[in-house]
Amino acid sequence: MAFLAFLLPFSRVTGQISDSVIASHLKVTAELVSNYVWRGSMATGSPTPNFQPTLAYTSKIFEIGVWGSTDFAGSYKEVDPYVSVTGGPIKVTVTDYNWNLEKADYFDYKNSETGHRFEGSIGYTGPESFPLSVSWNTMFYGFDKKANDSTKQAYSTYIELGYAYGPASFFFGFSPWESYYTAYRNEFEVVNIGVTLTKALKITHDYSLPLRSTLVVNPSGGYTRGDYVHLIFGITF
Repeated sequence: MAFLAFLLPFSRVTGQISDSVIASHLKVTAELVSNYVWRGSMATGSPTPNFQPTLAYTSKIFEIGVWGSTDFAGSYKEVDPYVSVTGGPIKVTVTDYNWNLEKADYFDYKNSETGHRFEGSIGYTGPESFPLSVSWNTMFYGFDKKANDSTKQAYSTYIELGYAYGPASFFFGFSPWESYYTAYRNEFEVVNIGVTLTKALKITHDYSLPLRSTLVVNPSGGYTRGDYVHLIFGITF
């Protein structure tokens, strides 16, 4: 009993250290946006605020998590698991997108039936002396089929160039061929041009609330072919 009494304080300390280490690797964030625009097109059927949480486990080079978006009317829901690996300026990510409410079974992953879209992404972020970024994103499995043949993958691809200058981030995104972003028309189209401005709103001495505003112009008219300009406001918690 004396031996157990001697060990008990150490077990408590060990447990506290373990909990602290685990907590230090957890990423829990959320963003409130005035409307949800993704790569130049409105994701929801109509402009509506969305709440977008993230839950992830991170290490120095590895991150695995889930990102989601839900509107306040309850008519839109998206749940996207992802995994990413970062090495220096290069980041590789695989994402499982699902926003197709008509596909009721979330756990149906059969290629011909699923509402999921799997995407592979590779991105480069330059140094502070020249903060240019480039990303290539291609859907390779699931609910992303050619318009004239529903048995073949469209391999929808989105390429984006970015440049950061102080609180401003400029971006230029395009799709090189038939894809989700071009309403599956077989042509190159610029789909996402704009700028994001960020500002920290000081709440207390130790806490500031990150704010952002993004202006998006889509020369193609977006997936619906009539959605050209967006102005989005966001708050990150």
